[in-house]
Amino acid sequence: MSHSEMRAWRASSASAGAAAQDADDDFDFLPTAHPGRELFTASLFVLLTIALFVWAGSKLILPM
Repeated sequence: MSHSEMRAWRASSASAGAAAQDADDDFDFLPTAHPGRELFTASLFVLLTIALFVWAGSKLILPM
């Protein structure tokens, strides 16, 4: 691309990006009231899920 075409392309993509960013502003998540509580809950869920997979895997590997 020539320099003039590249400048025109950047200008058009920048204006399109700004319009897309403006449209996306309405869909932001609200800030959480208790971030520590949500982190604890997510960590507990992940830990229990991993424990379930380990337990189920041990039952498959070592049938009794």
